[in-house]
Amino acid sequence: MLPLLSLLTSLLASSVSAQTTQCKAHPTDAGSWPTTQQWAQLNQTVSGRLAAVIPPAAACHNSFNGQPTYNQARCTQIRNSWGQQDFHFNDPVSIMWDYWSNNTCAPSQFPGSCNIGTYPVYVVKAQSVADVQAGVNFARERGVRLVIKNTGHDFMGKSTGAASLSIWTHLFKEIQIINNYNDPSTTYTGPAIRLGSGWQAGDIFKELDRIGRTIVAGECAGVGVTGGYIQGGGHGPLSSLYGMGSDSVLQYTLVTASGTYITADASQNTDIFWALRGGGGASFGVVISVTLKTYPSPRTSAMTLSFSSQQVGGNDRFWSAIGAFHAAGPTWVENGLFGYYEINPGQFTLQPLLAPNKTQAELQRLTEPFLQNLRNQGINLTPRYHEHSNFLASYNALFAGEGSGVSMLTSSRLILKSHIRNNNAAVTNAFRRTVEGGRFIVGHMVGPPPYADSAVNPIWREGVLLPLYNAFVQAGASEQEKQRIIQETNNVYDKVFKDATPGGGGYVNEGNIFDPNWKQEFYGAAYARLYRVKREVDPQGVFWAKTAVGSELWEERVGGRLCRTNIQP
Repeated sequence: MLPLLSLLTSLLASSVSAQTTQCKAHPTDAGSWPTTQQWAQLNQTVSGRLAAVIPPAAACHNSFNGQPTYNQARCTQIRNSWGQQDFHFNDPVSIMWDYWSNNTCAPSQFPGSCNIGTYPVYVVKAQSVADVQAGVNFARERGVRLVIKNTGHDFMGKSTGAASLSIWTHLFKEIQIINNYNDPSTTYTGPAIRLGSGWQAGDIFKELDRIGRTIVAGECAGVGVTGGYIQGGGHGPLSSLYGMGSDSVLQYTLVTASGTYITADASQNTDIFWALRGGGGASFGVVISVTLKTYPSPRTSAMTLSFSSQQVGGNDRFWSAIGAFHAAGPTWVENGLFGYYEINPGQFTLQPLLAPNKTQAELQRLTEPFLQNLRNQGINLTPRYHEHSNFLASYNALFAGEGSGVSMLTSSRLILKSHIRNNNAAVTNAFRRTVEGGRFIVGHMVGPPPYADSAVNPIWREGVLLPLYNAFVQAGASEQEKQRIIQETNNVYDKVFKDATPGGGGYVNEGNIFDPNWKQEFYGAAYARLYRVKREVDPQGVFWAKTAVGSELWEERVGGRLCRTNIQP
């Protein structure tokens, strides 16, 4: 039985009339929102896998939609799990950062009634291609907003949406290890792996380690590799050596906006294949599976280092040391190294600088010029070196999980090697102003090598640093306070980074969703072709997310209503 189906439908229907030709259906529009019977028919089509959404922390509130929901024991479990990623990954609608659910029914709030906020109204817990097709067809035919969630490891809120139907792809767990991929669509022959869209990075690393192989995937074990991660390019610990995650894609299977199940590779549906390798998720279809190249799991060395401003003799010397670290970046990434680091006021932590296919002695030789640079400034630091027999051992030892269940906004800047080599002082100043202004930085040192033909923003191939600068947003913050943080990001911190790094960009998966210049920042020279592909494969705008390709044709209005803009296609 479909939970709360009759309740939600009767509650949400009202006398407000929808402009059905201009807006997606909305629950407050009795004339456009599907009826109870129509939702029930969809539920029957997907074999009972459609659910009316109850916010995941509703048990911490007295009621939801007029029905009592408070359960003290369950609420305690939720509160204890809210900061753990697995809770959100394994829930069909929950996402990693509370900001994007509008802090609806957050477990930290006082018990009271809660509302659905920006969670979807219904979700298909898809387990088959037919389930996905049914959801896509229903949304298209009835004009319902459609969103796609895999894990909810989502910095930009693309995997949720108000007044929507969601398709949850996390249950697709197909896996096939291919010893010798040999397909006429590509010149590549060799080991590969075919993965259902529910697979996550850490689990794939473990599966492949058994045969001495690995893939390019994110530094967080919970990242859903085949979702927005790889469709948006995807960087990770092996990217400076093997490239972006999308560079390894050999084939996709997906359901398009027309509800058609297709294969996309270098010989069929080639425009979609190109677009899905860097053009971003939530735009071109619901990915069912991806086939990836695999690589030998390399012997790996690493360096870890942390220091404080007090330790190095003051704030100026602290930032000078960070400048020296960045100055070494171009040489390091050109040698296949990857760095993951955090900067807070007066504290720098590098955990780690990873050197795949390098011995500890080779890594020490590569890092000695950096350490000598510091010694020349009177800064004596002693890093720790590590060496592991394979990538997984290094990954397990050195990469920690990320937090969840917090309310944050992020922005990013893709900084090029030329910026470091020609004007590192300006780059260092941008970092300093941002941290001292109250943002904390999560930095990536990564430089993927050139790749022939994909939709990844071309400047990635010249990149060396990707700092994410983040702001906490208090639960229950007023709209005025949210707008203050957004405008501060746009007009202060984005500006200082853009001024210091002309010709740089942002990252489509980890960027400022409110950047007015998002097309250039996220997609660069690839956007024009991406837009043409979008209009060809999804002319009705079945798939939409803010800053996704073609998103300028629609806008969110009060109450989450999604309506067409005045921009002509």
